[in-house]
Formats: sequence, C-alpha cells, structure tokens
Amino acid sequence: MLKSGMKLGSLGGAQTFGDQASRELMSRYPEFAEIVYSQTAEEVVDSVLEGRIAAACIPEQMTNTGFHPRDQSLVVKPGSRLHIIAETTHEYHCSLLGKPGATMSQIKLVIGHTGSVTQSRRWIEKNMPGVAIEIVHTNSRTAAKTVMESDGSIASVGTPGMAGVWGLIALAKDIDEGSVGNYWAISRDPCYSESPTRLVVAGRFIDACEQQGKLSGLICALSACGYVIQTICSQPSGTALFEYDYLIRFRGTGKLADVQAALAPYKSARLVGALEAR
Repeated sequence: MLKSGMKLGSLGGAQTFGDQASRELMSRYPEFAEIVYSQTAEEVVDSVLEGRIAAACIPEQMTNTGFHPRDQSLVVKPGSRLHIIAETTHEYHCSLLGKPGATMSQIKLVIGHTGSVTQSRRWIEKNMPGVAIEIVHTNSRTAAKTVMESDGSIASVGTPGMAGVWGLIALAKDIDEGSVGNYWAISRDPCYSESPTRLVVAGRFIDACEQQGKLSGLICALSACGYVIQTICSQPSGTALFEYDYLIRFRGTGKLADVQAALAPYKSARLVGALEAR
C-alpha cells in the first residue's frame, strides 16, 4: 500500500517534461503530496537511494524510441534496490523554442535534454537540415536559459509552458510527432498492492543446461496467476554469452500472495513492482 504525504522527485523544475509527468502521477496517485526538484537525473535517483525523498519520477519507455536504457538499467541490474510503485503516461508536445525575434532560418544549434531531443530528432533533421543537435546533461530549463542568453542562433526543445518561464517564443509546436512516454515512480522501498493490476519482474537468465526453460517457466507461472506479458526489455549481462538481465512487465488481475508463491522457485527473479494502475 502507498503511504500518504510522500515526496516525489522530479528533474529540473516547473514546466519541464519531468515536472508535467510528475504532476500527472500526483493526479492519479494523491499519496504523492509534494514535488522535489533536482538539477540532474543522477541527483534525482541519489535522493531516492539516500532516503531524502520517497520516490522519483523517471521515463520508462516512449512510442518513438522505445525503452529508456539508462532507467531500465537502474531497475534491472542484479543488486538494484529500486522498486516501481506507480506509473502514468504522458504526451510530450515538444516545442522548438527560440529567442524573441529569432526565425527558424537563423538557427544553427538545437539543444535539449535526452528524452525530449530523442523524441524530436526525426523532425529536426527533416525540417532543419544541417543544424547541429546537442544534448545537455542537466535539464530542459538549462537549455531554455542558454537560448535566452544567446544571439538568437540557438533553439531548445521544451514544453509549451517553458516558453513563458523564460520569455521565449515557439518556433514550432508538437515536433515530437505525437510521442507518448510511460513514466515510473521508483522507490527504495517496495509498496506492493494486495491486488495488483501491473507486475514488473527482473531477473538474470542464461541459455545453459541447468537453467534452460526457467524464463519461460516463470512467464507461465505468472500467467496461471492471471497475468500476461506487456513488454520484455533485455540487456546483456556482460559476463557470459546468451546471458541477459530481463525486465518484464505484466498486466492482469490477481493476488499478491499468489504472485509471490509463483516466483519463489525462481531464485534469480525479483518482484520489482506490484501496483494498481490508475
């Protein structure tokens, strides 16, 4: 069960993409009472691991580019202390932001944070051939500030609301071409629902004789509990051929006790999340 009054970590500040996703999480899960901002994604995760906040809002996957590799790695790697306690979807609606008076023809560089730039790269390359694209390490607020301090030859990718924060203009709207992201709230402490509608399971499996069939057996065991696969993300373990760390999403209806019993024989598997989708 989720606790009331939780602090939710988010990247950047007001009107960033992370901020908008965080507010959607809060609207679905009112147990989140306050947003705490950090300047970088690493700082957001560290705040969770060090117990300064209850959870952090991070992107899991996007329609345009698929899984978010860094965030998947945070959860799937053996020894990870992170759990998923809530989720929401978010429509990006990326805008190309420029300095007042600037035109698209004078833009030589487009900057932005990882998620928004990758969602918009196809549009930028098609409509602004030859323009350089640069990903900033911090967040989209920093990118917008850089644009405002420039000579007008730099544009950034940001939310429509970001234009008002920094006094910028929208040179183009919806340049992500309808991309939607799924966001997770990750926590150091598990908050399992007794009747989850979403499961996330992590595990390392190898195609060796002593383990052959274990991954398929796990999937069948959870199917018998009432859950079917939504997606599977795999990352190489880096230690053996055909050995991968898997992060598997399931949807369905069942009981937490049955899920835990079904997973018990699979020692390499970890129940990362058992939550109610709202």
